[in-house]
Amino acid sequence: MNPLDITFCIVIAFCLIRGAFRGIVKEASAIIGVFGGFFAAYTYYPLLADQLSRFIDSEAWLNIISFLVIFGAVFAAVSALGVLIKYLLKVVFLGWVDRLCGAGFGLVKGVLISAVLLMVFATFLDKGAPLIRQSKTAPYITIVSEALSGFASKDLRQEFTSKIEDARKIWEKRL
Repeated sequence: MNPLDITFCIVIAFCLIRGAFRGIVKEASAIIGVFGGFFAAYTYYPLLADQLSRFIDSEAWLNIISFLVIFGAVFAAVSALGVLIKYLLKVVFLGWVDRLCGAGFGLVKGVLISAVLLMVFATFLDKGAPLIRQSKTAPYITIVSEALSGFASKDLRQEFTSKIEDARKIWEKRL
């Protein structure tokens, strides 16, 4: 195993363990809270800004404060709901399901983070870089990286695809 493999193992293990301790409810509520808070803040900050305009003179600060207050309130509300649901799951003895699903969610998150790291290294390191070429886990994580590359810019995707193809030829000889 090389440093890239060790990094992937650490990231995946950390996310898996963290997910198991936090559970799927807390993990999901955090993500929903961020997206929901952003959407609500983006949509409704002008309404709050109107109400706060008698207290704050600067339009820039008025908008910033309004946005952050709404974002924070929605995020806190969703997080509180997540804590309540987690408590209810413990009461009905389903806490283990929450933790097991949280571990699965953490595993997926760890693999996604590793796939992004692989994309970054493969794209920006020289073609045939030993770090990628000698990796034992990169051939497997590449599957996810290739799927994620669809969300990248055309130039980044082409650079990644070109360099990973060279690495794939080396991996196939090794297997």
